[in-house]
Amino acid sequence: MPDLLWKPENIIHYPLIEHVHLAPDGQRVLFTVRTTYLNDTASEFRNQILVAPVAGGEALPLTFGEAASQPRWSPDGRHIAFLRKIPEAEGKVGLWVMRASSGEAWPLTGIGNGIHNDVTNFRWSPDGRQLALISTPYNEAKEKKRQQRDDVLHWRVDYDFAQLFVIEFVEASAPLPPARQLTHGRFCVLNLDWRPDGARLAFTHRPTPLMDSWPQSRLATIAADGSESEPVDVGAIVNVDAMPAYSPNQQWLACAVGTEGASWPYASRVMLFAAEGGREPVQLADVSDEQPSVVGWAPDSSAVYVLNQFGLSSQLVALPIDGNAAQVRIGSEGQFENVHINAAGQAALAMQNFTTINGVYVADLISQVAPVSVRQIAQPTAIHYAQGPLPQTKILHWRTPDDFEIEGILYLPHDYAENSGVKLPLLLHIHGGPAGVFQRQFAGYPYYYTPAALCERGIAVLRCNPRGSGGYGKQFRFANLRDWGGGDYRDLQQGVDTVLAMGIADPARLGICGWSYGGFMTSWTITQTNRFQAASIGAPVTNPTSFNGTADIPGFIPNYFGAEAWEDPAFYAAHSPIAHVQNVQTPAIIQHGDADIRVPLEQGLQFYNALHRRGVPVEMYIYPRQGHALSEPRLLADALRRNLDWFTKMLV
Repeated sequence: MPDLLWKPENIIHYPLIEHVHLAPDGQRVLFTVRTTYLNDTASEFRNQILVAPVAGGEALPLTFGEAASQPRWSPDGRHIAFLRKIPEAEGKVGLWVMRASSGEAWPLTGIGNGIHNDVTNFRWSPDGRQLALISTPYNEAKEKKRQQRDDVLHWRVDYDFAQLFVIEFVEASAPLPPARQLTHGRFCVLNLDWRPDGARLAFTHRPTPLMDSWPQSRLATIAADGSESEPVDVGAIVNVDAMPAYSPNQQWLACAVGTEGASWPYASRVMLFAAEGGREPVQLADVSDEQPSVVGWAPDSSAVYVLNQFGLSSQLVALPIDGNAAQVRIGSEGQFENVHINAAGQAALAMQNFTTINGVYVADLISQVAPVSVRQIAQPTAIHYAQGPLPQTKILHWRTPDDFEIEGILYLPHDYAENSGVKLPLLLHIHGGPAGVFQRQFAGYPYYYTPAALCERGIAVLRCNPRGSGGYGKQFRFANLRDWGGGDYRDLQQGVDTVLAMGIADPARLGICGWSYGGFMTSWTITQTNRFQAASIGAPVTNPTSFNGTADIPGFIPNYFGAEAWEDPAFYAAHSPIAHVQNVQTPAIIQHGDADIRVPLEQGLQFYNALHRRGVPVEMYIYPRQGHALSEPRLLADALRRNLDWFTKMLV
């Protein structure tokens, strides 16, 4: 095999853009680029802030060293606030600010004003004189007990509750400003927005920090001056991560509200709540996927802007407040998630495609053209990032016997000729979720199974969006309720059959892989068929019964399965990979983080032990300090390298 260009140690240097923020005057865009920091004692990803002129020109770095995230312009454009660790506060993430022109940054939170713990979110006030932030209050008595080793945890009772604070903006020479705590009590604040007059704040909250409590999410408001001892409850929103947004004219408060109760493959729509009460909420038009994410308002308060997944692509959609149909404002042949809209109706976003790494784009949403055009103004680079020929991509469709249309992406080596008669090894890659979705992601994006690296080694990759995936509407997303390993399994196998029928894949050299729900489907699949010659199983659910008793989301599978394990043990056994492990003949490797609470390590260990005791070739790799995703560069590179070596050995 010739010298390889898509090497794991280079792929991890992908310059990922994670935040964008457009200046109030629309002339500059702040964005963060993820850098890979490695030395003899460190392996970590760090975001750094850059600024790019919208008119064109070089993007300039604003921060160096320690990671910096969530940059936001002040309303007058003279200052930039962001999050970064504060050494004096034991390395907790605090709120910093710097002049937009130049100079050193200074902290606004820390031991001096009682914000000892991590700041997770913040917003400038409309007049720029204050900032609202979310953090966990410092508990001196609790800290003392911890130091005395007298810190017994009352399970599912003792929580650190994130609360809402307001601080004044001060210049670098001033002492830390006092922090005014607005909310108290046993609930966790998630997201926030200022009313345009600065008098009130809207926020979303749920009873605990646990993801499993999202069905109790609510929307509330509170006076910004601290004059109210209790927030004003607006109503239940039953939504996983809803963002509240006040209209510029202050009449409405927009928020996504769940429509299916506590169902995990939830559906939602945007509702308008009267900012001053006294009127019934107004329902806006649905978007195609019925999972809108609110990102802002039109300057004249005529519409709410939301993100919508649309199959393999992303959309920015306007929802008119008069209830008329949704209007696509940015509809691309790309994937984007990070969008910021300023008060003038200009948008900045980070977008990528199969063959283009993520870049910063701008658009004028006031344009009468529909959809509006986007213009790239910056594309980050990284010295050590891998560069090589990119795979060919084909979009495939197939219709199932029960009339679902399934979409897939087929990656082929860049120099492969379809009419050559050469048949390639094929790797089926299954996404997580199960309501995840494969979109138009750059083929060299760093992941456990990067298509560019696999295709360079002569392995074709098939990514499918089977029933249960996001991006195709509520009916499709709900189609695997009480059917894990049923219709979704058949959809995936039909995808493999489709590629075989094209004459591209070699049926004697098939592999399968996936992480999380993709790990479940991989472990399940090799209990159902021996057509695959090798498997890589990442952070898998392998025993739904024990998963319910150990994961941080014990209601997840009961919601999908329609019953608790003790209510329907036969159903759980019928859909449990561990209960069918006696059928497995496929050699496998298993990868899992040892600090994973979403899918606990015991799930991977159970499957490893079962395969090992049965004599099936199996290896397991446990990644220290890692949760459900591998967050350290060297460990991510290790996982990718092991997968590349494994499938090259077994299939090529």
